[in-house]
Formats: sequence, C-alpha cells, structure tokens
Amino acid sequence: MPIIPPDLDPPRDPSDGQPFVRLDAPGHGFYEMTVKPGADPFDIARIAVAIPTDAVFVEALGDVDVVLVFRAIPGSTLPATLPPRRPGPAGGWLPDLRPYRTVPAQPQPR
Repeated sequence: MPIIPPDLDPPRDPSDGQPFVRLDAPGHGFYEMTVKPGADPFDIARIAVAIPTDAVFVEALGDVDVVLVFRAIPGSTLPATLPPRRPGPAGGWLPDLRPYRTVPAQPQPR
C-alpha cells in the first residue's frame, strides 16, 4: 500500500488509520515523538509545538517507526506554546516556511 497521505486533516496512515506522528509523555520530563513512514514536515510541526520549548533532543529509537525522545530541562517552567487557532489552508496554524524556500546561490564545483 502506498504511503501517500489521504486528503484529510489531520493526515492518517492509510494502512491502520493512526496518525503519522504521535506524541507521548511517559513521565519524568520525557516526550516521545513517534514518526511513521509517510509523515511530512507539516505532520511533524503540528505535533512538535506541544513539546516544551526548553526540552532537548536526547535519543532516537526505532527501526521503521522512528521515536524521537526529548527531555525537559529540570527546574524549567517554560510551557510549550500552543499554535494560534485561526482559519487557514489546513484549518489552523502552519509553520512559516519562507526562510526555507530561498536557497542561496552556491559556487558550482569544477
């Protein structure tokens, strides 16, 4: 079965009906983001905003489904910032990709 996401929001895995990206908080300040094949940057961004801004990446687990593990810095009080809910193409927040759409000119190797 292809891993092209269907035209739904949020996107769903066509094989099992589950999200392409999931966030779990097993405790002790850890946040586990599971990314399935077929996820795109928008899927990841929609979930990543729920991770506290002071958390740091500590580990990657998995083979096919990748689990990215983040840990909040102990003693920090910075909460995750929720995206503003306003109408848009995807029904809500979208990351600002303008800085990434411009690729600076590079010298060509000879």
